[in-house]
Amino acid sequence: MSSASPESLDQLLEIQELDKSIAALRHQKNTLAERESIANLEEESSHLQKKKDLVSKELSSKEEDQQRLEDEVNAIDERVMEQEANLYSGEVSAIKDLQAIQGDIAGLQERKRLVEDQIIMVMEQLEPLKTLWDSLLIEEQSNTEQRNQLQATLKNNEENIDEQIENVAEERSGMTEDISPDLIEIYEKIRSRPGSIAVAQLSGRTCKGCHLDLPAVEVDRLKKLPADELINCEECGCILVR
Repeated sequence: MSSASPESLDQLLEIQELDKSIAALRHQKNTLAERESIANLEEESSHLQKKKDLVSKELSSKEEDQQRLEDEVNAIDERVMEQEANLYSGEVSAIKDLQAIQGDIAGLQERKRLVEDQIIMVMEQLEPLKTLWDSLLIEEQSNTEQRNQLQATLKNNEENIDEQIENVAEERSGMTEDISPDLIEIYEKIRSRPGSIAVAQLSGRTCKGCHLDLPAVEVDRLKKLPADELINCEECGCILVR
């Protein structure tokens, strides 16, 4: 059976409180509100990018349609100029041929009007897409600015908590110097168990670690043991401080 002075056990209780403080600070660091807000903004950014990709694809398609139609208008204009040159060059004199050229010019001009109507239609379709694109860019910029601000705040808060953890850890390190390594090893082994309290007060018959009452016979037995004899709760296994 191991032994430990009452003073060492009292120090263990204090060390345990410091360990609880460190655990609480780490939990606080891991659950900082900024972290969740950044994750939400990153998810929004992902959705924004998908929207941008769709709008960009649609914009490119419509702009290509517009360019194709404008190229067709230019080609029609060139063809009309060529036919008008033929019409007024004097090289064509036959009435039938002149009428054919005039008919071709009229057909080209009609086709041009139809293509120009299509260009107007495409431009009307482009306008709301460009407006949507601009709004997505503004939303993306706002998202980026918010994330940058939150990340700076998160970093600052994490550094503050890390400093607190370091201070508590230094205090804990100073306290362990006065306790035997064997006792610290026992304490750490019990504390490593999931959900375990490593050391707790025995108040009357009640273990403050598991809050269960020890049998009266067990309590009587413990009272008869030397004050420096290390004892454990038979229910939860924690070190009992009498």
